[in-house]
Amino acid sequence: MTGTLEMDGWSRLGPLTLREGETAQAQIYSCLREALISGYFRPGEEISLRHTAKVLGTSVTPVREALRQLESDGGLEVWGGNRVLRVPILSEAELTDIRDIRLNLEGFAATLAIENVTASQIRLIANACAMMRRASDEGNADRYLESNWRFHKLIYAAAHRPVLMGVIEGMWLRVGPLIRHAVKAPHHLNRSMEHHDRAEQALRDRDGAALREAIVQDISDAAADLGATLKRYEQGG
Repeated sequence: MTGTLEMDGWSRLGPLTLREGETAQAQIYSCLREALISGYFRPGEEISLRHTAKVLGTSVTPVREALRQLESDGGLEVWGGNRVLRVPILSEAELTDIRDIRLNLEGFAATLAIENVTASQIRLIANACAMMRRASDEGNADRYLESNWRFHKLIYAAAHRPVLMGVIEGMWLRVGPLIRHAVKAPHHLNRSMEHHDRAEQALRDRDGAALREAIVQDISDAAADLGATLKRYEQGG
């Protein structure tokens, strides 16, 4: 894949249109959280308070609180003598830990989803899968990764387990910045789309075991590419 893979993360964000009935902090937090999960920012990238406020077109105060919350969630960290805020670079042990947690929790959520997913939800999931396929063909990394997260999120949300969903999102928040770079690995997209296609078919067939197997295999195969990506970061590549 080419083109958008190397775009600066901030170029994918713009002024935030604030909605009534929800605090600015909550909307900024949600926006930046989704950006991290979708891999807009690379591991080790510094996140400036004032630059974030300028890009989003908001005041500094709600941005500060949103960034503090993301730090608390593990999506950002304070680093270095100057105590700058940056996207964490995971260790190999952390990546392995996240993989194992995801295998268990996302496989479990997929099994629960089969019991509750509706026909309209399956159509939305199928649409996300189709958007991934088009994005892959077009070399559009942004659309692919956003649709990838939407695809998985819709499946797990069908389980109607909000606490479980929150933990899963926390794992994606930590690993999202690596995923964007991992998609450049040879055959990554083809393998990933095979698993997504199998997951979609399992949903249509109401086959919980097949859905869990597709999700688990997707995570397992992607983990190797994430590990290789992490090694490149450790080597400065």
